[in-house]
Amino acid sequence: MKKLSVICMMFLSVVFFATCTKVGPMGPQGPQGPQGPAGHDGNANVASSTVTVKSSDWEWLNQYGQWVVTIDYPAINNNVYNYGAVLVYMDVDGAWSQVPLTYYYQDLNDAGELINCEASIEVATLNDGGVRLFWTESDFYGGMRPQTCDFKIVAIEATVYSHRSDVDYSNYEAVKAAFQLAD
Repeated sequence: MKKLSVICMMFLSVVFFATCTKVGPMGPQGPQGPQGPAGHDGNANVASSTVTVKSSDWEWLNQYGQWVVTIDYPAINNNVYNYGAVLVYMDVDGAWSQVPLTYYYQDLNDAGELINCEASIEVATLNDGGVRLFWTESDFYGGMRPQTCDFKIVAIEATVYSHRSDVDYSNYEAVKAAFQLAD
């Protein structure tokens, strides 16, 4: 066994010393490589996400006659909160409508009858990284929980927002095009 260990050590020593080479001075820099493929344009100063709020996520605020849900969104920092913009859009029949909005829809009442409904959806931006959405039925009836809805949140840093007065911020498609947002 001792003989095998000595042979292994000698073999490793030979391999180690055989691979060592003397390093000479550095040569001149080689030519520049070819241009890589074009990447996707983006904007590091604008964050956008779609959030699904389930019907069960809404909480009833009886004293105010409205439903509320809080969505954490870390992209809303002090810069965005104090000087930038936080935009919220709701998916209404496949199109993004800016919040606040009045939302018209149909639902079933307690008797199972189809009724026309109207709700006011409002948003409050939280300075600790999030938004709070408020859903108020036009008749202040709290019996019907809001449906599952998709919301798009866009947080824009102050340095970008202050230089883009040309954008129609009420139109999500215009915001998406102006800031190269991916859906």
